Amino acid sequence: MNLEIEDAKIILDDLYFENINDVTAICIIALNDDSERDGLILGYTRLSQGARVTDILNFARNDLNKPYAENTRETVRKHSLKYLVEYGLVIQNADDPNRVTNSGNNNYILTPQFRELIQAYLTDKDKYALLKETFVDSLEVTRLKEIEELKKKTDNITISHYSLKEDLRLSPGPHNIIEKFLVEDVAPHLSKDAKVVYVGDTKTKDLYFNKELVEYVGLEIDIHQKIPDVIMCDDKNGILYLFEAVASSGPIDTLRKKELEELFSDWKSKHTIVFATAFLDSSLFKRFSNQIASDTTVYLIDQKRMISYKDY
Repeated sequence: MNLEIEDAKIILDDLYFENINDVTAICIIALNDDSERDGLILGYTRLSQGARVTDILNFARNDLNKPYAENTRETVRKHSLKYLVEYGLVIQNADDPNRVTNSGNNNYILTPQFRELIQAYLTDKDKYALLKETFVDSLEVTRLKEIEELKKKTDNITISHYSLKEDLRLSPGPHNIIEKFLVEDVAPHLSKDAKVVYVGDTKTKDLYFNKELVEYVGLEIDIHQKIPDVIMCDDKNGILYLFEAVASSGPIDTLRKKELEELFSDWKSKHTIVFATAFLDSSLFKRFSNQIASDTTVYLIDQKRMISYKDY
């Protein structure tokens, strides 16, 4: 049984991977391929040994009849492989971790654990169910370690994003750790085109705002006004993302949602607003779980979980 695109998507969904699309699925299929072929990195005969982005595109074109253009390479790298690596499913340059980023031999392989999970999916559903649970637990452990390291920081917490001209530097603390994950982790899963409009800091409320986008969404920056902690905008699709980072108080309850709708009334009359509250861990979320407004979303950073609040 061969791994198909829909199979790869099912596995990703089972692992709560959020950025699921055909290109990401094709990356997984390519990196799982054991058939011998020419034209790979010198000394390699199978994609599973290590595949460059070009090798993956060639595989898509020749083996799957998916003729992606060569200029798709950056999209594959930034919007598929990058997230697979960050999620612990793929290793970059396992053969040479010190390889420079612009090397023509930059390559990717599946982690042994993820490869074993795929094989179990194809051959043994009982084993797959068992491995899947273990795998999800290990992903959460990795995220918890990442959060603990950030909590220990006494210097600035940095935020990186393609729409920023330079990294943002926030003061240390749980609230700003949440903001980091919102910009770097949550937002790209919602929209690859979302841009940072505003990011506040517990010490500097107007830490960053994009003047052009602030005017575009009809917002006036006033540190005395109750502006959401993080604002991002997908101007291509007309979607505004309003995030509240909750370290002690302040989720988007019914009253807060009404305030935000009034604050962004001009935008709401023409476009879409997505409301979301983020918690660093589930223990704090439990304190506020019955206060969350309908038609909003909650993100649990430690578990990489998304919870939708909807009436029925």
